[in-house]
Amino acid sequence: MKILLVSDGPFHTTGYGTQIDVLSRKMAADGHKVFVYAPGAFHFAETSWADGITVLGGWGGDRWGNEGLINYLLWLTPDVVITWLDCQGLTAYGWTPVPTIMWAPIDTTPIPMGEVGILNRAAHLLSPSRWGQEVLASQGLESTYVPCGLDTDLFDIDDEARKRWRAAQTPPIAESTFLVGMVGLNSGSPDRKGYGYALDIMRRFMDAYPDEDIQFYLHTNAEGDQGAINLLELRTTLGLGGVMHFPPPRLPFGAAAGYMRDMYNGFDVFLHTSLTEGFGLPVIEAQSCGTPAVVNAATSISELVMNGGKAKPLTDMWVNTTTKIFVPDVSAMLKKLEKEYRRWKEDAPEKRLRRRKAIRATTLRFNWDDVYERYWRPVLADIPAPVTWDDGPRKLMLGAGGSAKQDKEQGFVTHDLDKFSPDIDVAHDLTIFPWPWDDDSFDYVQMVDVIEHLRPHLVQTVDELWRITAPDGYVAIHTCEAGSWQLMTDPTHVRGFTLDSFDYFDPDTDWGRTYTYSTRQWKLCMKTVDSSGLLFVLQPRKEKKEDARSETIRETATAIS
Repeated sequence: MKILLVSDGPFHTTGYGTQIDVLSRKMAADGHKVFVYAPGAFHFAETSWADGITVLGGWGGDRWGNEGLINYLLWLTPDVVITWLDCQGLTAYGWTPVPTIMWAPIDTTPIPMGEVGILNRAAHLLSPSRWGQEVLASQGLESTYVPCGLDTDLFDIDDEARKRWRAAQTPPIAESTFLVGMVGLNSGSPDRKGYGYALDIMRRFMDAYPDEDIQFYLHTNAEGDQGAINLLELRTTLGLGGVMHFPPPRLPFGAAAGYMRDMYNGFDVFLHTSLTEGFGLPVIEAQSCGTPAVVNAATSISELVMNGGKAKPLTDMWVNTTTKIFVPDVSAMLKKLEKEYRRWKEDAPEKRLRRRKAIRATTLRFNWDDVYERYWRPVLADIPAPVTWDDGPRKLMLGAGGSAKQDKEQGFVTHDLDKFSPDIDVAHDLTIFPWPWDDDSFDYVQMVDVIEHLRPHLVQTVDELWRITAPDGYVAIHTCEAGSWQLMTDPTHVRGFTLDSFDYFDPDTDWGRTYTYSTRQWKLCMKTVDSSGLLFVLQPRKEKKEDARSETIRETATAIS
């Protein structure tokens, strides 16, 4: 099978890159031909990464590779596209017949409607957390649980690594120092990783133990980017200059996995105050090295940590993406941290080691071999078939307008209210029923920016679409979103729609199970958004009608047998 993976390059030290490196190698080892499309890697180039793996550069566009995607689809003709990036930017994905499997690291609730529209274009969704699965399901999206993988051979308890890393710091960190560590990108506003809360916890921690040998190490970009909090200034404001340290200038973005393993071993506790997390790879990496974690137990993180280190969020907070993130409880996390400190001081070395091994054992379920065998192989064995909505021989364009000539060239029967050009085949007012076509006349009906103009009861219009569409056919409806400028600008528009409006006609949806407005039911194949409105693709739920000739052939064959 030919697979197009879209993520960071496998040579990148990001969590995306390290996951793609292992995943692509395992896919190639199974005999698949793997292409890694890494928009942020380089431009207009390709390179061989390993046997069966080719890394493709971007086209000078955004992080998601929207500009170059169609070129690679035409050139490579992959059997499947698998994305491994946050979904909100995948605006060009899922529009073509090639099935797209989207990684959906849900980290807030509810999922913003723009993201729901994008996720609805996926042939299959992969959720790295059970929490994310529940949020997806609550908004009508089915997904398969596929957690991130972990190299448990590399991320392991290693006292020599601990000594090596501590000795390499400036100044060196003594074995008698209790070291609190954090890992994560400092980016955006609000402070997604919760560094402000973390420094508040550390200030209170230092106030509680003023004469103790305690240090704080943040593996992050201290000055931040995209409006993030400046941690150098906050360190000064809170008086943490003597105890709070950052990585050298070449880090954190250039840190190799071996360095990270040494660092996790160097920590005595791992602090994670993130307000929102799709998975939380550093949390399981640290614990795989035996380091206890104290976390804000929100979103996926609550699934990754032993109960003793989990502090429930104080509250949630609505943000500008119309979704909620989860505010850490500083007092509760401080208590958890103090408990870890007392245990560290009181436990003998042998007891510490036993506990570290017990912590590591909780992460072994994320071992890469197990994750690939249990989760990835079943996904790859069940790739959805390509689906083309408009490939039937009998096609109807409702409201063709000025595009009638081009529509006729593409094989459509063209319609509009008036026959204002010779390219309009049928002139008819769609508010008058029945429409001038026989039952089951078309394999594909397209209705672009028409339905919002029609005054009759919507159910009448949808029932008539059901009548003229063949059992295996499709109807594509593009229309205005309720409240949008598209809806409000045109004075002839009479109704707007939401992403869930056509759920009422599909008995497999929550709305369709609750309300029944017609016996003419549909299967809702797609509902999504684009830059100018909403798109719905529906298929009528009805049986094929065999003609008399087919019946005669069947009766003759039965008689002969």
